[in-house]
Amino acid sequence: FQSGSNAVLAAMGRGHTREKYMNIIDRVRKVVPDASISADVIVGFPGETEQDFQDTLDLMDEVVFDSVNTAAYSPRPNTPAALWTNQVSEEVKQERLKRINRLNL
Repeated sequence: FQSGSNAVLAAMGRGHTREKYMNIIDRVRKVVPDASISADVIVGFPGETEQDFQDTLDLMDEVVFDSVNTAAYSPRPNTPAALWTNQVSEEVKQERLKRINRLNL
């Protein structure tokens, strides 16, 4: 899902919203109640606010994943987001990564 925030998902250019993702999770759990669900999460994408991050934590709390791979955003050459001026500081990214990993235990 990468983020629980529709604003961040749109900025990332993802083709889904939080609501669409949750609908898919609900459908999977109705058909296969014991399905193992895993995900990837990126914290600190440019422009991510504390509320955006909280939306991600809330989604994780709601879904209760079996496993989650986490990473802090890092700029990649030749990508639009690498040039954006609203980069999240390394300190904030690391703090958010610690928080999300505590929830992920």
